[in-house]
Amino acid sequence: MKIKIKICILLFAVVSCDNPEKKASPKSESIISYAVLVNLCIENNKISTDWRNALTTRQSEKYLDSLSQVKRSLTKEENEWYELIGSRTKQWIQLKDSLKVPFGNIYINDTTYVFLGYQGSDDGFTYQYQTVCFDLSALQNAYGSAKDSINTNRMDRLFAHEYTHLLSKEWARQKELKLTNYKDSILWECIYEGMGMYRSMSTKWFPIGDSLSDVSLRTFESLYPIFSEHLTTIHTSKELSEVDKIRLHKNLSRGSMKQKWGALPVGVWLALEANGDDKNLIQWINKGPDAVIPLAMIYLRGESKIEFEKTFDKTPVNKR
Repeated sequence: MKIKIKICILLFAVVSCDNPEKKASPKSESIISYAVLVNLCIENNKISTDWRNALTTRQSEKYLDSLSQVKRSLTKEENEWYELIGSRTKQWIQLKDSLKVPFGNIYINDTTYVFLGYQGSDDGFTYQYQTVCFDLSALQNAYGSAKDSINTNRMDRLFAHEYTHLLSKEWARQKELKLTNYKDSILWECIYEGMGMYRSMSTKWFPIGDSLSDVSLRTFESLYPIFSEHLTTIHTSKELSEVDKIRLHKNLSRGSMKQKWGALPVGVWLALEANGDDKNLIQWINKGPDAVIPLAMIYLRGESKIEFEKTFDKTPVNKR
C-alpha cells in the first residue's frame, strides 16, 4: 500500500505542489506554501518504482533487480521509524527557512518529498533536487529503536543534513558550478558534506565559543594529518591512478564520524565561522569548492598546517 502524508503551512493561500522534475524558479507572487510529502515507497509488499529510481545511481542494476523481487512487509521496527518520520514533518517545515540562510537568495521548490524504503544501504541520501530519502532498515541498523528518545532529535538532524544537500545541489545548479577535475570534485564534496555535517552533528562536536570541543580536539589529532596529506597529494600529483583516487577519497564523508577526514573538520570549521549566526556562512557557501583551502589555512594546526602552507600558500592566513 502506498501511503502519503502531507502537511502544509499556508501563509497566504494554497499553492499546488511542484512537479518533482520542475526546476526551482523565483516566485512572482507573494504566496508561499511549504510542504513535506512523505511517501512510503512500498507497493504490494515490494519496493516501488520511486524507490528503485532513487537507488539507481547508488546500487548496481543486478542488486536492484534482486531487491525488486523481494516481497515482504515492513518489520515492526521499520514501521516505528516510519511513524517517527511522519510525526516530525511539522517541525521540518519550520526548519526550512533557517536551513536556507547560508545559501542566500537561491530559490528552491517549496515542496519537499520524503521517500521511505528499505535495503538501500545508506540511512539517508537525496534524489534529484526535491527529494530526501531515508532507508528504514538502515536507520534501524545504525541507531536502534525509533522509540529511543534520542532518535527524535537525531531524525531532525538527519533531515536537516539531507535538506541542506538539496540546497547545495540547487545552489550549484543555479550558479552553474562546473567540476572539471578530480581535485574540484574532492573540494566540492568537502564543502557539500561539511555543510551537511554542520547541520547533523551532535552538540559534542560543536565549538565552545572560539575553541574546539574536547572531542573535536582529540579527533582532529588524527584527522588533520590525513586532511593535509590527502589534499596536498591531490594538488601536487600530475596524474592519479584509479587506485590512488579510491584511497584518497575513502572516508572523506563516509564511515564513522571519527573517520570523516573531509566532512567533519569542514563542518566544525563552518560552525566556528557561523559563531551563532548562519548569515556569516554566506560568504563561504558562495565560494563553493574554493572555500575549503582558505578554511583549512585558518584552522589547521601543528605540523599539518605547516605542511599544508608549504603547498598552498607560504603566507599564513589569519582568521580576522
